[in-house]
Amino acid sequence: MKKIFTSMLGFIKRRWFVSILGLIVLIIILFAVFSKGGSSIKTVAVQKGELISDVSVTGTVTPSQSLDLSFTQSGRISSISVNVGDKVYAGEVLAKLDNADLSAQVAQAQANVEIQQAKLDQLQRGSRPEDIKVTESDLNKSKVDLTGYYGGVINILNDAYAKSDDAVRNQIDPFFSDDNTANPNLTFLSSDSQGINDVKLQRVIVGNELNQWQTELSSITASSSNNILDSSMVSAQSHLSDIRNFLNELMNVLQSSIGLSPATLETYKTNLNVARTNINLASTNISNQQQLIASQKALVQKNQDQYNLILAGSDPQDIAAQQAQVDQAKASLAYAQAQYQKTLLVSPFDGVVTRILPSVGDVVSANDIVLSLIGNGNYQIDANIAETDISKIKIGQTAQVTLDAYGPDVIFDAKVVKIDLSSTELEGVATYKTTFQFVKNDSRILSGLTANVDVLSAKKENVLYIPTRDIIQDSNNQYVNVLVDSKTNKVNKVQITTGLVGSNGMTEITSGLNEGDLVVSE
Repeated sequence: MKKIFTSMLGFIKRRWFVSILGLIVLIIILFAVFSKGGSSIKTVAVQKGELISDVSVTGTVTPSQSLDLSFTQSGRISSISVNVGDKVYAGEVLAKLDNADLSAQVAQAQANVEIQQAKLDQLQRGSRPEDIKVTESDLNKSKVDLTGYYGGVINILNDAYAKSDDAVRNQIDPFFSDDNTANPNLTFLSSDSQGINDVKLQRVIVGNELNQWQTELSSITASSSNNILDSSMVSAQSHLSDIRNFLNELMNVLQSSIGLSPATLETYKTNLNVARTNINLASTNISNQQQLIASQKALVQKNQDQYNLILAGSDPQDIAAQQAQVDQAKASLAYAQAQYQKTLLVSPFDGVVTRILPSVGDVVSANDIVLSLIGNGNYQIDANIAETDISKIKIGQTAQVTLDAYGPDVIFDAKVVKIDLSSTELEGVATYKTTFQFVKNDSRILSGLTANVDVLSAKKENVLYIPTRDIIQDSNNQYVNVLVDSKTNKVNKVQITTGLVGSNGMTEITSGLNEGDLVVSE
């Protein structure tokens, strides 16, 4: 090579008249000659440093708890005590179905438990003179109170009749002509022809009912039996119901009236509303009195039973039998309470209301969704991890999360809280549902956001590593080709052992290589 170079220089000295173009050609030839003997093998040096292995997955943000609530039976919704966005607490009643009948059954069952328990207590305690005296006093007082309640029935019925008579014959008198005859007529026109015929007929009926009611009341005296008074209250409620229906139908006809001036129409509506209000008030007064009497009757019966029991004394068989009565009463109470609970929609955990579907008054079927809740706990991420990576994931591992909504620079901390044991096949690949929970609550985290999760599975510092692609697998061994002479391109096949496989395409070398060794690279 040196001789060639010397010859060429000599040539240049002897041929000083060579053109510039020839000189350029000479330079190209020299470059080709000298570069031909150089190494053309691509290598990468063994490096030392930090190596990290992590798993990256994409998932969706979900609440830690979410639930759609529904009743277990059909019914009409009587109340909804929350709004969307309200915070609720475990055990809080969120909505109710109509349950007046069930509530009464619970109260009745509870009262029966108390009665039966009192009987048992009395049997177990035995009769004493002072107990007999107290029980007899309670019985007498409850009877006197019951008599007092019945004593107020006549006044309540007379007041109900007066309100009804005023409603029909005074408040709505301007609505009809010949209203106290068998053929009353409306004093105004209406587009509801069927309604007109109905209210005319009903006016005759309620007029007759008032007359009949007055006759019934005239036969009631202070000496009338309790049964007669009970029947009179039931009959009065029936009269009030017919009158209420008549007034409601009359309001419908008035709504479709023709030709009435606004002032007259407003006056008619006012009169009709006053009439309906008084009818409802009369019905409520009678209902309240009926309830008072029913409760007092129960108390009288309870006191009478206790008095009879204490007088009779007790024996072991009586006590055993009464214990069975107590147990049966408690079972009936538990059943009544269970039925009542089915009409209540109760929050199973602390959370926030996210959705309310029906409104008060709507009829819902069993298992219809009524409310939706999410829990107060930290949000979580559900992601599917492929079987090739699931071995790297452990409960408690930390993770860094970015949300597409805020970009890669906003990082949230999370941890692995759950790994499903059963696999789910996605696009032909077995995956395992893994749940990550955010470490801290953050107002920026919202349900449904797309999350990118990086889980740190392993980390080593100050280790040797090379590109994974340069490692050759030969049967059960691994090796690399190492360049030992760059001038001659001499390569040795070196067996190695590997450790951690990093996420950046690098693999740890635990033996066989030293830092700086040149590994033949692809």
